[in-house]
Amino acid sequence: MMNRLFVLPLLVLCVAGSAHAQTWGDLEIDVFLKGDYKPAKIIPDKDQAFCGKHPLVQEQLTVDPKTKAIANLAIYLQPGSQKVAVHPDYAKTAKEKRTIDNKNCRFEPHVLAIRTGQPLVIGNPDPMGHNTKAEFFDNPGFNDLIPAGGKLEKTFAKPEVGAVKFECSIHGWMNAYLFVRDDPYIGISDPKGHISIKNLPTGDWTFAVWNYAFVNKVTIDGKETTLARGGKWKTTIKPGVNKYKFEIDVKDLKLN
Repeated sequence: MMNRLFVLPLLVLCVAGSAHAQTWGDLEIDVFLKGDYKPAKIIPDKDQAFCGKHPLVQEQLTVDPKTKAIANLAIYLQPGSQKVAVHPDYAKTAKEKRTIDNKNCRFEPHVLAIRTGQPLVIGNPDPMGHNTKAEFFDNPGFNDLIPAGGKLEKTFAKPEVGAVKFECSIHGWMNAYLFVRDDPYIGISDPKGHISIKNLPTGDWTFAVWNYAFVNKVTIDGKETTLARGGKWKTTIKPGVNKYKFEIDVKDLKLN
C-alpha cells in the first residue's frame, strides 16, 4: 500500500514536468529588395596593381540584380531581460573557430557573427600587408598589422550590443561588421537572401533587423510593417518551421 501511495505523486510530477518541457522552432526568412540599386564602384588608391584587378564596390547593400535577393542582412534575437534557453545542439560549435579574411582587398565575409569565447581567426591571403582595426564597447579593441599570408586569432569575453566595424587602415575602403553574441540566435542572409536560425526557444520574442543600419520598414508576407526603434520586430516562434518573406524598399534603407 505504501508503494502505491508513492507511485501516484511521482507520476503526477513526471506529467507536470513534461508539460513544461522546452520546445523549439526554426526561423526561415527570405529577404528581397523593392526598387533598384547599383553599388558604387571603388577605385583603389593603394596597391593598384593588385587591388585594381578585383571588382571592388561599396557593400552597404548587396543585392542580386536578377532575383533582388539581399545578402548580408542580419536578424537577431533581442531577449531583453528574459533568460534565453539555448538548444543543446549548439554546444557542439561553441568553441569552433570562425574566420574572416582580408581577401582581394576586401573583407570576406562582409558580415559575420561569433559567440563569446569562440575563436576568431583573421587571415590575410593577399600578397601585401593589411591592417585590421576594431573598436568595441565591451571588449578590448585592437589595431594589428597582418603581413601577407599571415593571420591572428582573437576571442571576445563579452557580448556587444550591436555590430562592430572592422577596418583596414592601409586600404581605407575596406570594412566589415562583426556581431559578438552570448547566444547563437542570429542569422545573416546568404547570396540568395535566405536566413535560417535553427532551434529557437518557442514563445513571443523580439528580433532586430539590420542592414548596415537598423531597418525601419519591412513588408512581411505582403503586409507593410513599421518596425520599432532599433529595427525591432516582434513575432511568435512556434514549434516546427516559421517561414516569412521580407521585402524592403530601397528608399527605406539608410545608405550613404
